[in-house]
Amino acid sequence: MTKHTTRRGAKLFFIAAVSLTVALAPSSVRADGPALAPHSVVANRTLGEWSARWWKWAFAFPVNDNPLLDTTGAKSKFGDVGPVFFLAGLYNASGSVTRTATISDDQFIFFPLQNFENDNVGVSPRQTIDTLVSQLNGAIPSVTALHASIDGNPINGLFSHRETAPAFAYTLQLTDNLQQVVNNITTPDAAGTVFPAVADGFYLMLEPLSPGKHTLKFGGTSFGFTLDVIYHLTVVDKPSPAPTVLVP
Repeated sequence: MTKHTTRRGAKLFFIAAVSLTVALAPSSVRADGPALAPHSVVANRTLGEWSARWWKWAFAFPVNDNPLLDTTGAKSKFGDVGPVFFLAGLYNASGSVTRTATISDDQFIFFPLQNFENDNVGVSPRQTIDTLVSQLNGAIPSVTALHASIDGNPINGLFSHRETAPAFAYTLQLTDNLQQVVNNITTPDAAGTVFPAVADGFYLMLEPLSPGKHTLKFGGTSFGFTLDVIYHLTVVDKPSPAPTVLVP
């Protein structure tokens, strides 16, 4: 679920993205599933840094190619960013969606369960980084439920997986971007490079999955809005090709 809230000249964007679990060989299964521990490091980035990277990725696409607006999985291929594969939910919307995706068995999988981004696009007067972060901290208690499962097997302890991003920049297409089309922001700053941006929320980084087919279900509730997502994943036994997307 996602929701756009305006408060005293500032705004928060909420994206409920993919939550999932995976059935691995018994020797590989931990009590909380195949998710890495909170604040782990993958490919020389902390999970907080991967969350900033995820937002840069999410905002980079125009609406006609954006994985967060995809209703079938046709755009899931753009989640391939190299050693990690990004999955998405729905942008600024609640409800349900079912998608397909194909992932290599040598890739970690990263996704938010419920996450929040805050910046100054369309905001006057501009807020400081400290103020933007403070507003995010106020949003976190709105998350009242999280769930993630694959083939009926849940991942537990999801509320321990809170990851905070460092302040970062992201790049918007000059036209037809999420800020303009979905959030209806038409000010000149709703295009090009945006800085500062801050983000917080609940994310999972999964170990590479064994080849085969899996049904992933996820969902969560924040600000009273609920999202449920199903991913039909095909994990293939081959090296990952060059990244489909290089995040700007």
